[in-house]
Amino acid sequence: MKRFQFMFFLVTVFIATMATSLSAAPIGVPGATAGANKSVISAELNLLTDRDLTGGGEVESTQAFAKGEVGLTDRVDLIIRLGVGDFEGGGVDTDFGPAFGVGFKTTWAEISDVNLKIGTVFQTTRIRAEDDSTRFGWAEYDAALGAFLDSRGSRQAVIPYGGVAWSALDVEGRASEDDAFGFFLGALARLGGNFQVGVEFRIVDQTAISANAGFVF
Repeated sequence: MKRFQFMFFLVTVFIATMATSLSAAPIGVPGATAGANKSVISAELNLLTDRDLTGGGEVESTQAFAKGEVGLTDRVDLIIRLGVGDFEGGGVDTDFGPAFGVGFKTTWAEISDVNLKIGTVFQTTRIRAEDDSTRFGWAEYDAALGAFLDSRGSRQAVIPYGGVAWSALDVEGRASEDDAFGFFLGALARLGGNFQVGVEFRIVDQTAISANAGFVF
């Protein structure tokens, strides 16, 4: 148990020290929820505004993804995103272009008496889009620490969650980047069978709302 707590402490410190090098797709439930050898396929929409840039100015982005989550173990999920996105800010206003992302969600600790779990999310999202025939890149990196309520045995209908995220954004071709931290708050609802929907809000470092709907198999 002491070894597990020490690992959790090291990961927490690691997240904090990455704040100056990390950006924002939705964080999602900050921990593994798919289950070992199970998968979740979902559609995801992310609307981002008011993301501050270094030196002044803001950037906005709309992103739509097909998202896959694979339960590598009961405690670790692999995240893969494929879709499209655009962005405006820093002197750039692109059309929609291809977007992709990858990450990991890990559950580190559990307080079984209250069904509370603590976990982390590490992920990156990239967009390649054109503005007047010039191609620009959007690169985000997220590192998040949060908690969620989940009783897997009872297939709890709603999983509320929240936490803090350190992130960074790099608009390639404009050298516009911002390192910041913010908060995320959301809920994942299981609507019967294997269908689920979710919504999430992010504030402080940006104003963003995300929604998703998926199927577990």
